[in-house]
Amino acid sequence: MKKMLFALAASLTVLTGGAQVGKAASEATDAAKHKIDEKRADSEAEKSGPVGKTVNNVKSGYHKNRSKASADKAKQSLKNAG
Repeated sequence: MKKMLFALAASLTVLTGGAQVGKAASEATDAAKHKIDEKRADSEAEKSGPVGKTVNNVKSGYHKNRSKASADKAKQSLKNAG
């Protein structure tokens, strides 16, 4: 009985670790997408007039913050998996 409980606990640990790695990969993907959107907004801000610059700078700031948050979540998920 103890061996069966140990095997069950070990399998649950492996499944949970795999889920954390998957979550980390998802968060890393989100961080990369936000980084791309940030760069796109920066590029559009350079080409825009005064109002467009302001709007695109706000977009860039948003995507920069989301990118950092997603990267931090990915790091935390990897720490939790290990």
